[in-house]
Amino acid sequence: MPNLNYNLYQSNYVAYNWSNNFNNEKRNQFQILAHTKWLNLEAQYSILNDYLYFDNTTNNIEVLLVKPMQNTNTITYTSIKASKEIKFWKFALDNTVLYQSAENSDKTLNVPQIVTRNSLYFSDYVFKKAMLLQTGIVFNYFTEYYVNDYNPLLGEFYVQNERKIGGFPMFDFFVNAKVKQARLFLKAEHFNSAMTGYDFYAAPNYPYRDFIVRFGIVWNFFK
Repeated sequence: MPNLNYNLYQSNYVAYNWSNNFNNEKRNQFQILAHTKWLNLEAQYSILNDYLYFDNTTNNIEVLLVKPMQNTNTITYTSIKASKEIKFWKFALDNTVLYQSAENSDKTLNVPQIVTRNSLYFSDYVFKKAMLLQTGIVFNYFTEYYVNDYNPLLGEFYVQNERKIGGFPMFDFFVNAKVKQARLFLKAEHFNSAMTGYDFYAAPNYPYRDFIVRFGIVWNFFK
C-alpha cells in the first residue's frame, strides 16, 4: 500500500500539498537459490506494476518541485548474486558480486549494474590463544548510475536522470580483537579517498564521507 506521504501531504509550501488515491503496488517475484560447496547463487526476476515514486516535476535539478507519481507501465527487474568465501591457512577471501538490470522506458527505477564487495582478512589466536585477532581489507564498488536524490522537506528520495554517481572504489582497513566477552575494533574507512580526487557522492547533492577512523570496544556483560 502507498505510505502516507504519497496519499496525503500538507505543508506551508503551496506546491507541497496534495491528496491522492493511488492504487496498491503489485509485484510478482520469482527467486532461485543454489548453495553449493563451490559457489552460492541467487537469481531474482520481478514484475512491478503501479510502481510508486517521487519525481521532480520541473525537470530542473536546481529547482525542486517534488511530487508523488505512479507508473502505469510494467517494470521488470533482474538480479543475479554470486558469493563465495575461499579459505587458505589463516587467510580468507570473501567475495560477493551482484548484477542488476531494470527495464523501464521512463527510467523511474534506476539501479547500478554491478555491485561488488570483497574482503581479504587474516584470523588467528594470539597471546597463548587468549585473544582472537582478525585484520584485513574490504573493497566496495558499484558502477555509475542515476541514483535517487534526496528531498529534505519530504524526507523522501526522488527519481532524477540528470547526474550519475558511482564508479569509485572504496577501501577499508579493519582490526578486530576478541578477549572472552569483550571485542575491540579499529576501522579506517575509505582510506583511499585522497587518491580518487574527492569526487564521490552518496546522492547527487550529498558528498560521501572521505577518510575516517572509528575505534571502540564492545563488552557483553551477560553471555
